[in-house]
Amino acid sequence: MKLLSTLTAVCTCLTAYTSVALAAETAANTATEAADPSVSGMLPAAEKSAAAEPAADKDVSEPSGGAREGREAKNAIYLDLGGPGLIYSLNYERELIPDLSARIGISYLSMGASASSGSGSATVSAEFTYLAVPITASYLGIGSENNMFEVGGGPVIMNFSGSGLIESDDASVAAGDSVTTLALTGMAGYRHQPSDGGFVFRIGVSPTMIFGAGFLPWGYLSLGAAF
Repeated sequence: MKLLSTLTAVCTCLTAYTSVALAAETAANTATEAADPSVSGMLPAAEKSAAAEPAADKDVSEPSGGAREGREAKNAIYLDLGGPGLIYSLNYERELIPDLSARIGISYLSMGASASSGSGSATVSAEFTYLAVPITASYLGIGSENNMFEVGGGPVIMNFSGSGLIESDDASVAAGDSVTTLALTGMAGYRHQPSDGGFVFRIGVSPTMIFGAGFLPWGYLSLGAAF
């Protein structure tokens, strides 16, 4: 019995000693890993804090989630019915900065007519030509990336020219004139234009002031594509 008691006491002491040794070794390894990043693959607490600081600064300097970074499809081509070109215009537009785009277009129209007397002794002919170049800017930041309320405006260069001719057996008379003027137009309406490109649809009002002619309440409808 005495021997058994002695062996039990020895085993208990060895178990306690082993537990203490393992605990000490674990504590030593932990301290070594904290001091040497190459051992644990992790940064010490102080270095972690220093590394976290640039991220915090980055979060502060970056724009908020509501700020737009610009469209993926920055170009658009569309046909205006009405609008700054008055009758129609073919337009190219590009986003300059986020939510701000500029366009340039062209509109050209030519028509003529003629009439003659029953005997064919006299003939009257006339021709009219119209050319317009709208140059406008639009703000697209009201609404979502694909559907928005568009506001903008700009100048429109317009040229009107006409000529007439009267011919008879005895004489002929010709007359013609050309006038270039400037107009200012505004735009406000709905616009659908996917941010990554696709079908473009615009509709709205475009009141226009033509210098020398007066004010014209007008509107527009556009169909095109963004790319």
